[in-house]
Amino acid sequence: MDFKGTTKKFSAINAFRNYVQKVIAISGMKALIVDKHTMTMISLVISQTEIISKQVFIVEQLDSKSKPTKTPMNHLKAVCILRPTKSTLTSLHAALRNPKFKEYHLFFTNFISEESLKALATVDEYDLVKQVQEYYCDYYAVNHDLWHCHQFSSRSLYTRRSNWTSSDTEILNRNVQGILSMLLSAKKRPVVRYQKSSALAKAVAIEIVSGMKEENEVFDFRDSQQPILLILDRREDPITPLLMQWTYQAMVHELLTITDNRVDMSGVEDVKADMKQVVMSINQDNFFADSYTYNFGDLGGAIKGLVSRYKEKKGSHQIETIQDMQRFVEQYPELKTFQGNVSKHVAVMVELNRKVKEERLMAVSEAEQNLACDHDHSKAVEEVMRLLGDRNIPFLRKVCVASLYNLRYEKQKNEMPTIRSILKDQAEGMHQRRMLRFCDELIKYAGASSRGGELYKNRGFLSMVKNAFSGLNEIENVYTRYKPLLSSVLDALLKNKLAVNDYPFMDAVSNSKSIKQVFVYVIGGTTYSEAALVAELNKNSNARIILGGSCIHNSLSFISDVMGFSSSAEIQVDVKV
Repeated sequence: MDFKGTTKKFSAINAFRNYVQKVIAISGMKALIVDKHTMTMISLVISQTEIISKQVFIVEQLDSKSKPTKTPMNHLKAVCILRPTKSTLTSLHAALRNPKFKEYHLFFTNFISEESLKALATVDEYDLVKQVQEYYCDYYAVNHDLWHCHQFSSRSLYTRRSNWTSSDTEILNRNVQGILSMLLSAKKRPVVRYQKSSALAKAVAIEIVSGMKEENEVFDFRDSQQPILLILDRREDPITPLLMQWTYQAMVHELLTITDNRVDMSGVEDVKADMKQVVMSINQDNFFADSYTYNFGDLGGAIKGLVSRYKEKKGSHQIETIQDMQRFVEQYPELKTFQGNVSKHVAVMVELNRKVKEERLMAVSEAEQNLACDHDHSKAVEEVMRLLGDRNIPFLRKVCVASLYNLRYEKQKNEMPTIRSILKDQAEGMHQRRMLRFCDELIKYAGASSRGGELYKNRGFLSMVKNAFSGLNEIENVYTRYKPLLSSVLDALLKNKLAVNDYPFMDAVSNSKSIKQVFVYVIGGTTYSEAALVAELNKNSNARIILGGSCIHNSLSFISDVMGFSSSAEIQVDVKV
């Protein structure tokens, strides 16, 4: 689908897609060669149908574990979109030593060193490499204003840098490479600001400024209104990833998990075969593009409208003549696609609705919001104990509630010993027992002594004032009272009121009175709820905000990251205790 205003406003999806379109536009019959990273990156921004339409007859993964065919294909040109990693370059060297394509066109998603270029020239004994280009698209574009680096493990970066392993350095470098690539896609050289309370945010900011200076020629952009790059740290707002979400995209990720725009529905009872894996992409689904920020209540009405439109379209086909039959046959593929889209959203909505009811997620969400926004210990204890005693509520959500309680009341006498004991008694299996440590690990990671700012500053008092004056109108917002820290930070930034003491400039200072473009990067991962916030700001303000992060967290992946697990599969939990 087209993005409104792309001629004026930068889109992460369109920028990446434009690079891919340039590559596959090379004349003649082609094979598209990718690696394990770019295979996914490309699938997020362009359809297989569009790729095939450009005379691409085969898509092959260079570093695939299943050995690709060695049959010579001298009639095909190899157009390669690759990350310039050590493992990918090793695989490329092997392919060039024993070539099976007529010629090779190499496009790297980021900077490639002189040393690597010399090595490529050495292994290209048959002189088949026709061009080598750097196309800066080293990121995963999810929404037009949302991207990430697919780095789900950041916890180790919070240790002393002198204790870092080579793996930790690689994780930091991957974040930096993604940011630099995004800036070059947008053709911007921003002024850099960072969260002063975070040594990690400062480290990223230093590397970004150093990278732009080192690649000064490619960052030589003339821009009268210099944009801002703001580096934030997930640790400063550990609440947002733990909350139950109520906007469509965020809710699907929290309850079903979105992995590279795909949702696994195979575990849903009585799901149809063609609904076991569904794609939730704003790039390929007009309805999802319009509704991904809708709240749960509005979503039901929108899907009802989608079903009604399908019925109208289906009922409009009256076949009485040969011409009617011809018209129906011509429109049938479009109708079939429409039917599949309707079925998908209905199936997802039904499953979300089932989980909300059976797992008592509204009660859970209200308690989570109260813990995040109010300071009332006796009420909090009462709510937490009530939820812990409800066997319909999943263990994961109980851990989230207990952790939010521990975070809020860590500095006073609290009921955590009792809460830990209750959770321990309810934990079933190795995965749930592993999760028991999270309440305490969260304090080590993002407790008051680890965070720089005051997470709960004035929230309790402001909440009481709002409740006193807003009356019944506040009831409908009971599940969305907490606003991510990003909300107040962006509000202050766009008004040119973001405190320099808390968010200093790195190297250069912006003198612009009007901020038109902001790149925000959350080291440690962003969330779809923050993405929904940015999407609304982009709709309602004159500024263009692009949100990026190490990854896109839901509560399970965040817990996994904080506990230092390599993947959330290590703590995958059962639905109920």
